[in-house]
Amino acid sequence: MPGTGPELDVQRNSDVPISTQIFWQLAYKIDTGRLQPGERLLPVRELGAALRVNPNTIRAVYRRLADAGYVTSRHGAGTQVVEQLPKRRAAEALAGIVSEMLRRATEAGFSADEVAAATFAAATERKRPGPLVRVLFAECTTADAGFDAERLVEAFPGLIEAEGTLLDDLPDRLDRFHYDLIATTTMHADEAQALAAGRLPVVAMLVGPGYLELVHEIAGLPPGSTVGLVCATSRGADNIAETLALSGTKGVDIVSAVIGADDDLDAVDREADLILVSREALAVNLDRRFEREERIRPWSYAFDPAGLELLRRAIEPIAAARRARESPPD
Repeated sequence: MPGTGPELDVQRNSDVPISTQIFWQLAYKIDTGRLQPGERLLPVRELGAALRVNPNTIRAVYRRLADAGYVTSRHGAGTQVVEQLPKRRAAEALAGIVSEMLRRATEAGFSADEVAAATFAAATERKRPGPLVRVLFAECTTADAGFDAERLVEAFPGLIEAEGTLLDDLPDRLDRFHYDLIATTTMHADEAQALAAGRLPVVAMLVGPGYLELVHEIAGLPPGSTVGLVCATSRGADNIAETLALSGTKGVDIVSAVIGADDDLDAVDREADLILVSREALAVNLDRRFEREERIRPWSYAFDPAGLELLRRAIEPIAAARRARESPPD
């Protein structure tokens, strides 16, 4: 949201802490009203599990939100959005952005007049098609990586081209092809940053509330329940199981199966009180195999608007700089 709220320059440092990226996105959700005054945030352990980050990271994020005046925390009441948000002056925020832009331009050898001309040109050209920013989206399954890359292209029409890749293949892709930045969900951000090894910025995107609500639902199952996991690969099932374990789920048994493992799929159908089905399994209609369809939950996610906004803020400076370079001199 230009002009208000905290500023985060993803391009300035290829190792922007995941906690900072999560803080910015939660602050953006509060600033834009997607999290309402008085609304309670998920408990630290549950949110950490859902985002696949250390609970201590979430505690630090919540403390930072409290220090910035976004939330309050009370024993027994959890962490809630404050009733009255702190006032933020848009002009002051914009002045800070301009000052930082001028400082960086000066370091690169550009004058203030050149910056002003380039800014005007970028603003003038904003609605016209320009050079595409290349985004590499990393995930743990082929279906998620390809599907999410297509969704990003739809979210930023005419601005980016996005490709999906498995996390394990990320270093090889960076060796062989040019990309401007890497995007992934918070669940895989630490792994992506390690694999990128500082070569490109990694944008860690929040996922939508539906996914978090699903994790919350499973965490609330009574002891003795059984959850079935149906994925394309054993790695996918292991990732889901790890998320559930981190969420604080206690006394719940896990039974998993991969596509094509008929005996294991039969066991899931026979034993599970709730069945989590991955996007790849849904794509081959595996959910229809199971009786009592009310047990089935898609293990998938949508990008939170705050995550898309974070990515936009990483994309637009690259696109603007490229347009400025390619604009013919007067």
